[in-house]
Amino acid sequence: MLIFFLGAGTLAIYQVMAMEDRLDEVTRAVDQIDSKVKRAQYEKNKFYSLASDILRLAPKDTNADKIVHDFKLREMQAAQPTLFNLNAPTTPLPTSIPLVPSSVETNAAPVHPSMINTPPINTPSPTAK
Repeated sequence: MLIFFLGAGTLAIYQVMAMEDRLDEVTRAVDQIDSKVKRAQYEKNKFYSLASDILRLAPKDTNADKIVHDFKLREMQAAQPTLFNLNAPTTPLPTSIPLVPSSVETNAAPVHPSMINTPPINTPSPTAK
């Protein structure tokens, strides 16, 4: 009887450890996908804000009207009006990606810090030849 309980206990401990390893593996995979999902949501929001700006500009500018026609933005706006609505409530920004707040007046897309065109720190200045 003692051997049976020892074997059953060992088997139970082995199964718990295997399930914990599997849980860690799945958690790592989800963490890797999470950053990609947040980046995709950021890019989607940026696209729709740019598209709505172009749609707003199209009646005044022939180049913007050509872009609207070429990329069929009016059809996309008709199919998904809530995504182009400027007064629609926006989803909260993820806390792990700090974004610079956009201007409400221009409806500009948020700027990701890595996309700001700033010079590197402590670079030597170019010398005249």
